[in-house]
Amino acid sequence: MPPELLAAIEAIESLPGIGKRSAMRIAFDLVKRGPLRVANFTAALKTLAEGVTTCSECGAFLSNTAGSACSFCTSPKRTHETLCVVENASDIYAVENTGEHNGLYHVLGGVLSPLDGIGPSELNIPKLFSRAKSLGTKEVIVATNPSVEGNATGHYIADALKPLGVRVTRIATGLALGQLLDYAETQAISQSLRQRVDL
Repeated sequence: MPPELLAAIEAIESLPGIGKRSAMRIAFDLVKRGPLRVANFTAALKTLAEGVTTCSECGAFLSNTAGSACSFCTSPKRTHETLCVVENASDIYAVENTGEHNGLYHVLGGVLSPLDGIGPSELNIPKLFSRAKSLGTKEVIVATNPSVEGNATGHYIADALKPLGVRVTRIATGLALGQLLDYAETQAISQSLRQRVDL
């Protein structure tokens, strides 16, 4: 196999959710479709890398040309009373697809993991507390992935916000322990949001 093809397969395989066989099929398809298809694909990736940033308020994905705040934060139709907390910006779209949440979002940028040296100050947790206070948020919905670290992060947030009179809930049934939110079925996430429980 040509070294150029091997390098392309290796690069594609490094993407999440793509194994060696899928990477090979994608690389073979790109070669088969010719240089124009590869050039268009490369241009789209370059535009993605240079044109997408994150919202200064919540951390959602945002076009560089759209200003500093995303459409979720600036929409007058969204309530400030609920704030849905997710691990990653991609999780926002998984929750949004359910149609169950009409409040704002907050991206943590990960979860608490003391063994990996990730504490509250390494995440957007301090900003979450200040946003909840300044927005007059009544409920924070913790929609981190159902893992040991995700649950610990939820309890940490609950312990800090409850004394301020903020209700803190956790998405409930429908998601298996260890399942990633952005890979879950929309119906499962929707059920989890509807059946959320107090922390």
